[in-house]
This record gives sequence, structure tokens and C-alpha cells, in this order.
Amino acid sequence: MTVEELKSVLVSMGVDGELVTPDAVREEVDLDSLGLAELALVMNREKGIPVTEDELSSTVTVADIAALLTDAAERTGVHTGVHTAGGTA
Repeated sequence: MTVEELKSVLVSMGVDGELVTPDAVREEVDLDSLGLAELALVMNREKGIPVTEDELSSTVTVADIAALLTDAAERTGVHTGVHTAGGTA
């Protein structure tokens, strides 16, 4: 999942899009424990990406979250629009 795709999800959750940058730390984009639980729920239910609140809490920045979500999607074959050297992931 790209940072822009994650930004779209976070904005739909009420986060100010101007705050969402790759280097922003979770707390800067209001991802406290409740926010992480909501993000995990949205990812699982709406995007089909299996990720837990615990996995999300191990991240530091928005870019870390995007990378974690990309890895989780690739493990389950969910298409996120991320392009790899061999094609689309």
C-alpha cells in the first residue's frame, strides 16, 4: 500500500490529510491505540488486508505503516496497486 493510499484511508477516518506524510509519526496523525484499532478494522473489513493492532503498534512512521500493510497484503494476495519489479503486487 502506498503512502497516498494509506492517506486516503486515514482521511476517511477523520485524519487531517495535510498531516499525513511518509515521515510523520503515528501520534502526529492521531493514531493512538484507538486509532490503530480502527485502522486494523478498516484494513481487515474494507480492504481485506489482515493486520492486527499489535502489528500496527510496532510501527513508528506513516511509511512504516504503509510498508507493513503492503507486506500483509502480499502475504494474502490482496492487490494494493503497488508495483514491483516483476509487475503489480
